[in-house]
Amino acid sequence: MDDRVLKKPGSLTPEEFELMKQHTVKGANIMRPVSQLKEMLPGIELHHEHIDGRGYPYGLSGPQIPQMARIIGVADTLDAMTTNRPYQTAMELDYAMGRIRALAGSKFDPAIVTALDAAVTAGRLRLSAVEVQV
Repeated sequence: MDDRVLKKPGSLTPEEFELMKQHTVKGANIMRPVSQLKEMLPGIELHHEHIDGRGYPYGLSGPQIPQMARIIGVADTLDAMTTNRPYQTAMELDYAMGRIRALAGSKFDPAIVTALDAAVTAGRLRLSAVEVQV
């Protein structure tokens, strides 16, 4: 992906967002020749699909989205929200989890969100305090 898009501090233009949406297919195509990653390809390619069908690259919904892609989608979002990015400061884990919980059933598979929430509540997932800026 073009660094000017990846590192842009503000909102993406519609054209830039269309470029960004290509990263899932490009990433899967890069990994396709690696036989050891064959089972990961659906997760790589489809992790931005949403349960309600409003994701990308193909607009899949519900059971059309492989479980691995559903898991990676939630994990990717948690990572994006809790690490510093050019376009936003890292969020606290509890705040990020609240936002993810609010998207269960529309963007995310509720079962995956429940599993992540249980891991966080049980203390099995902690984030480095270095990443979060107050």
